[in-house]
Amino acid sequence: MTDISLRTEGPHSPEYTQEVGTALAESARVLNHATLGDAPGLEYPSDADRLLRDVTTMLDRLPQLLEQVRRWLDDQAVACVVGHDQGDDVTRSVAVIGGALISASGHLVTAAEVLRSATAKTSHLTGIGGTDE
Repeated sequence: MTDISLRTEGPHSPEYTQEVGTALAESARVLNHATLGDAPGLEYPSDADRLLRDVTTMLDRLPQLLEQVRRWLDDQAVACVVGHDQGDDVTRSVAVIGGALISASGHLVTAAEVLRSATAKTSHLTGIGGTDE
């Protein structure tokens, strides 16, 4: 895996965007391994709380990303600079994609709300004998 520098200020390019998207997906895989089995990537309840809060933050940010991609695809379709390799109607395809992205955004908002409810509880967990930091 390549090291990646996360830069909100840019410069941005299609290659950099793809690299960050790949890193986002790979982050979930790494965290799955870090928390597998006896959870070697977690030591204290506060570690789980922090991780869940970070995941919640990511879920809060993803709807904006999906909306921006939806708008970009719409703009590309309106400008007639995108085609379909199977000959399907581009406008219809982009509309279906847009609906799916809007639906996914709603599910992400719900997931974030559910995780916030969980972290309202995890924030009060401590290790036995005061061993939690």
